[in-house]
Amino acid sequence: MTKKAFRILGLFLTFILIFQSISFSQENDLCYVLHDLGEYKIVTRRYRVAPPHDYGTGPVYSYTDYGVIDKDGNVIVEQKYQEILPPSEGRAAFTTNENNIGFFDENWNIVIEPKYKNNRYPSQLYFSEGLVQVGKSHPEKYIVWGYIDRDGNEVIDFIYDSASPFKNGIAEVGINEPVYNYNTMTKSGKIDKNGNIVEPFKFGYATGKPYDSWWNYPIEVLLSENLVELNGRRYKNSDIEYPFINYLGYSYIPLTYYGCRMMGINCDWTEETGVVLSSGGEISEDIVGNNGMTERVYEKADIYKGKLTINGTTYEYGDTAYPLIHYKNVVYMPVLWQTGMEALGIEYSFIGAEKIENSDRGCMVFKTN
Repeated sequence: MTKKAFRILGLFLTFILIFQSISFSQENDLCYVLHDLGEYKIVTRRYRVAPPHDYGTGPVYSYTDYGVIDKDGNVIVEQKYQEILPPSEGRAAFTTNENNIGFFDENWNIVIEPKYKNNRYPSQLYFSEGLVQVGKSHPEKYIVWGYIDRDGNEVIDFIYDSASPFKNGIAEVGINEPVYNYNTMTKSGKIDKNGNIVEPFKFGYATGKPYDSWWNYPIEVLLSENLVELNGRRYKNSDIEYPFINYLGYSYIPLTYYGCRMMGINCDWTEETGVVLSSGGEISEDIVGNNGMTERVYEKADIYKGKLTINGTTYEYGDTAYPLIHYKNVVYMPVLWQTGMEALGIEYSFIGAEKIENSDRGCMVFKTN
């Protein structure tokens, strides 16, 4: 290509870029109708932040400065809010620039002052069956959730870590529980409009899936490749008769008689209470033996649906932060289940491979108080 052709091509590309820039900057609608409600319209400032994508979707827009006009274009609510949602049951949620939530009535007067915190899912912020879930600031949990009525009365306590709208008199709410290596995991339960629990709180293990149906199929586990240290004695996991296993990247403790005794834990079993564990047992060392597992080879196992009793407290399916596993007639407990670990007085830590002499693998360390 000649120099003249290069110059022509450069001028052409420059023209295209300038044209797109002018077109892009001019697409800034100061009073865009986002929701047409008939008598009223929710308007916003809309501007384009990205051109259409090559894979068929339209341009990307951003919306700010929400307000309300009537069908004749008269300003009813000044365009100064971060967001205004369409009304439900005569109440329309709005969000201030400080991320506080309030509600308008049918005439677009503020009926509930913006003193609640912004929902992470604004599309769910609507009144349903006379109630709506809103949040309050909390010094430790960031936000806790409760329910208010159409007049702003707080009718269900602000004690939940997540909440959803009511449907047929029932709402799903969540409570966070601490686990090792992560801040929290959420147990979900259901309450009625009086705040009574109608379905106990359980861990679902799979987002959006019922825990009584999703986990009825066999699972696959691996022999953990880490070393294991139990109260000062270190083992190669492949040399332990009932080894520590790995499921979805998480380690599991075998709840065998001798395996538990090695950590100073008593282990028993009854038909009524399932596996029974208690702290304060005599330490044993007889856990070495052939386990028949090969590293990096998956083995079939099942989710344990029985009971587990620790120091007199019985846990059932869905009560643990990670599912209990049944493998080779042995029940396995997840290391990351902080409640169970603390109840048994087990302290867990991990040593990286780089800190262990002559080893290419890390070590799981367990100590009992």
